[in-house]
Amino acid sequence: MAGGVGLLAAPAVVSAQAPLKVSFVQQRGLLYLPIDEMVSGGILQQEATKLGLGKVEATAKTLSGPAPVIDALLSGSADYGTAALPSLLTLWDKIHGTPNEVKAVGTVSNGAMVLYTINPNVKTIADFTEKDRIAVPSVRISFNAMMLEMAAEKIWNDPHRLDHLTVGLGHPDAVAALSAGYGSATITAHIAVQPFTSRGLKLPGAHVVADSREVFGGPLTQITLLATKQTKDKNPTLFKGVANALDESIKVANADKRAAAILWKKAQNASESVDDLVALLDDPGFEFTSQPHRIAYFAAFLNRIGSMKTKVDDWKELFWETAYNQKGD
Repeated sequence: MAGGVGLLAAPAVVSAQAPLKVSFVQQRGLLYLPIDEMVSGGILQQEATKLGLGKVEATAKTLSGPAPVIDALLSGSADYGTAALPSLLTLWDKIHGTPNEVKAVGTVSNGAMVLYTINPNVKTIADFTEKDRIAVPSVRISFNAMMLEMAAEKIWNDPHRLDHLTVGLGHPDAVAALSAGYGSATITAHIAVQPFTSRGLKLPGAHVVADSREVFGGPLTQITLLATKQTKDKNPTLFKGVANALDESIKVANADKRAAAILWKKAQNASESVDDLVALLDDPGFEFTSQPHRIAYFAAFLNRIGSMKTKVDDWKELFWETAYNQKGD
């Protein structure tokens, strides 16, 4: 009998020791550095250990834009995904209250998006013509595309005035395309985030046309970490561990930017020097933060342009309880 009990108990023991698997999907750029701190830096494992979860196998896959990140979340092929505020708002608008609703675990970062061009004739967005093409990660739905829409709304009271000039390209591909030079490149402009802004501005003739800090009128939450209700309910303790790890990763990245730059450079095989990356992280407009900023402000813009039907009365409607301790707006 003792032997029989032992045999019956063995599978349970093996199961208890099996590592928990957690998958993240993200885009490219310094804005996503806290996810690399969580995964490559081991912070998620540290927080999981504190909660008694044992070994955690975490992976972070880089995708080309918000659309594939959202697809990965909704299909269940990824547990967590980074997305800019517009993606969170429009997705929440469509599926909140459903069994597979998506909300933010917390915020990740804020940083300037920059519209630059290699077209010498373009000084403001009013100078773009039918011959221009502007690269954004995803047409219409990316934060970058919506920055252009907000700028167009201010000038022409028509947010969609330049939509037909946008082309969906990942940031590395956009810089590569522009390197062919004006007159030969398939695109003439790019709305970029760091470090791709700096890479692009090194191209011959490249110059800044608009900056998101001017367009938005101040700091605005840019990147959030999303999860479905199914992920949240599947393992609430692990979900809490991820939320704790996100907060801790932000603190660690802010406390030692050089160490953070070294970690990110290795994780992303980035071409920039560590000194260059630290300089980008020291930009006053760049911050890793757990505090949601101006959520309702941007939601109201999406309401105006018809990209979002539901009005947001409180930023907490878009976040899981893990973020409720933050002072947001």
